[in-house]
Amino acid sequence: MFRKPLFWIVFVAVAAAALWFGVRNFSRAFPIVSLDITMDRAAALARAREIDQQYRLGPESSRQAASFRGDQNVQNFVELEAGGTAAFREMFASGRYHPYQWHVRHFREGEAREARLYFTPRGDPYGFSVKLPEEEPGPALDPAVAQEIAERGAAEWKVDLSAYTIAEKARDVRPGGRVDHTFVYERTDVHVGEGRYRLRLVVGGDRLTTLQHVVKVPEAFERRFEAMRSANEAISIVSVVGLVLVYLIGGCGVGLFFLGRRGWIVWRTPVLWGVFVAFLQLLSGLNQWPLAWLDYDTALSSAVFTAQQIGVQLLAFGGYAVLFSISFMAAESLTRAAFPSQLQLWKLWSPRVAAFMKRPHSGTATSPA
Repeated sequence: MFRKPLFWIVFVAVAAAALWFGVRNFSRAFPIVSLDITMDRAAALARAREIDQQYRLGPESSRQAASFRGDQNVQNFVELEAGGTAAFREMFASGRYHPYQWHVRHFREGEAREARLYFTPRGDPYGFSVKLPEEEPGPALDPAVAQEIAERGAAEWKVDLSAYTIAEKARDVRPGGRVDHTFVYERTDVHVGEGRYRLRLVVGGDRLTTLQHVVKVPEAFERRFEAMRSANEAISIVSVVGLVLVYLIGGCGVGLFFLGRRGWIVWRTPVLWGVFVAFLQLLSGLNQWPLAWLDYDTALSSAVFTAQQIGVQLLAFGGYAVLFSISFMAAESLTRAAFPSQLQLWKLWSPRVAAFMKRPHSGTATSPA
């Protein structure tokens, strides 16, 4: 079949059609967003430290962790039901809402108090949130007084409340006697589909502890999207089961079983390459180490958290090493059985093979491998 011209004509035609379809629909499947990011991680950490010292937000002698993140929930809503990719680009180009932000966390081991500061891609302060201990004492202010503190604090952060109207109010009495007031403001002049631009202000005791810009996504969309995600997750589970049954067990397992009975298994070099690729995966995981501190539970000691993370990375390394080794072993052994005269990929750079390839020869030759 593979030697017939008709097969290759059909194969090339199908490949060309798939390439055309992929190029034409790539931007729809994976929308490309252009961002002007002028603040890097070092600048975000330094600016956050300045603001923390100015307003005394986080704990003293705090550690820092930073990440550049996007609001995926808002992006899904806008792109699917509120105007598409063009509307999403227009949202942050106009400055009404910045779905992509620098998040900087200030924390300290054993301290319940922590602070998170937010910056736009260009480095402008975009809000903050302070987590206070439940038992920390504080005054129980009247809602009107607390609202005045919230609005005054918003003005210090250069937020113009003239376009906003109060939408929600709430108060929480903490175990230490402190009363926290939450005020949610909503813009009345613009909106994004059925979503609403909002500003969340929280007064903990007698000071502003949270200022966050948010987009209120309709609950109906969240339910529909969750149903869509459930279907996607079911397909993902089926694909993983298929991978294990068809590829690992049916392909690698059965193939190695029959090859082993004939003594045709090539294992040493595939295992070395499998461990090497798994080691590269380990380096990739270690590269994400600074981001792990964004989710660090300060109730744990840093030593315990570090041990947990190292354990997870080592388990992943072991799993990848086994997976890649078995895959390479099955692939190389089956290839040697089917095409014994073909050159092995990892021997291309060996001196013996290079000398053989350079030596003039005629007729049919086989690799010294």
